[in-house]
Amino acid sequence: MKKFIYIVMAAGLMFAGVSANAAPAKKTTATKSTKTVKTTATAKTAAPKARVKATTKYVIPTHTLSANEKYAVESYMKAFNLYNENKPKTALQSLDQCDKQLGYVSARSAYLRAKISYELGDYTMARNASASYLNSKPVKDQGYSEIVTINDAVNAYFSQQTQNQEAAQAAEVAAAAQAAANKKAEQEKMQADIEKARAACEERRKNIGEIINKTKADLEATRATNTRAAYQEFIQNHPYGRARVTAEKEMLEKWPYPTKQLKGNKYGFVDANGKFVIKAKYDNAAAFEEDLARVGVNGLYGYVNEAGKEVIPAKFKSASNFNYGYAAVKEANGTAYYIDKQGNKLGNTNYKTAMPFSEGLAAVSDSKGLFGYIDKTGKTVINNQFTTASSFVGGRAVVGKKVGNATKYAYVQKDGTMLTDFIYDDAQGYQFGLARIKSNGKYGLIDYTGAPITVCQYDFITEFRSDGYARARRNGVDVLIDRNGDNWSNVNGNMIEVKFKN
Repeated sequence: MKKFIYIVMAAGLMFAGVSANAAPAKKTTATKSTKTVKTTATAKTAAPKARVKATTKYVIPTHTLSANEKYAVESYMKAFNLYNENKPKTALQSLDQCDKQLGYVSARSAYLRAKISYELGDYTMARNASASYLNSKPVKDQGYSEIVTINDAVNAYFSQQTQNQEAAQAAEVAAAAQAAANKKAEQEKMQADIEKARAACEERRKNIGEIINKTKADLEATRATNTRAAYQEFIQNHPYGRARVTAEKEMLEKWPYPTKQLKGNKYGFVDANGKFVIKAKYDNAAAFEEDLARVGVNGLYGYVNEAGKEVIPAKFKSASNFNYGYAAVKEANGTAYYIDKQGNKLGNTNYKTAMPFSEGLAAVSDSKGLFGYIDKTGKTVINNQFTTASSFVGGRAVVGKKVGNATKYAYVQKDGTMLTDFIYDDAQGYQFGLARIKSNGKYGLIDYTGAPITVCQYDFITEFRSDGYARARRNGVDVLIDRNGDNWSNVNGNMIEVKFKN
């Protein structure tokens, strides 16, 4: 019986196997008769979710099988059984043996290979096998319908893949075009910033003479008044620049404060002759500011006057120097506030953080950690809205806010008006009317109007020196940058201007 089945399968593979379910052969006048044998096999539908039983008929011609043909039949039957046993990969190996023995791919082998590879998700093999089967011009029976379904499915899949690739390529082209447009826009903005910087530079050059003249006039008026209080007021109103340094030097020459001096491991204060006028009994001490000096003992801080009297006892966990008549202090429990020179509290408000007064305003934070600014009466003049804040210098202060996951910085004016948007990765306080900013990893300068002095193209820019230059590096070249944003190099004592191409 087994041999009979092999003969049946061989006939289907080599001669009548172009159909998955070949029709019975017609009667012929040949001398030798043919037999029609009906077998039942388990076949697969196009969809891999279910297996459908199908009746397969084979026509057996009078033919003696060769050894290779017999082996091919055995390989095919093995593949067929393995497939029904849900061993598709091993079944494919047996089909490979079958095709190898025959020397070609039979319709039956292509049929079974298409079903197996489709179920395994190998759509390339499924497409090739289904094409091979359909090209054999099979009878349009149930098996034919299965392969047509598989063929349509895999072709649709590859069509979609092609569409996806074309869409991806189109997206890449669009992205490249957008990147080019962004780069062009960035270059145009950079050029516009350069032009804006040049215009601002010219405007500043026009106004700087007026500013210098007013500062000189204020200093002359202070000299005419000739009191320590007048000098202190000038220093408060002109907190930076050479005039401020000059005024402070003149004030200390005329009305010198005792200077702190270390004796043993304690601090005291001595007069101009080096004589101790305040005993060395403090763990630390600061220079006199506005007639009082901050001193510390046993981790607590207070204040003494020039006569050595402790006008405010050492009871604060931390304390600042006096400025604009007030000092910022913090108690051991973390409560922060301001006191005057008699130790009286400014207002009734406590803060989480209290920073020293500068130019009449002080940065304070509330219980949520948000910063705002108060004036010397304790009144809030800029609401608490910033995550970071600095002291005012030249009428501007650096403030920060969360933008996404990063902190961005901007400059605010004393009336609460924003001088710039929150666009900088880093920002420093004003110095000589200029401020250093950082954007996209590079540094630049802006003036007191917020206009750029330079584009952000420098690897670093240091603070300005007293000679009016700051060290900087651009395109790997170290230069000296002046307050107009021009670049220089000191060559053997001669300042040579450096010009960059871009």
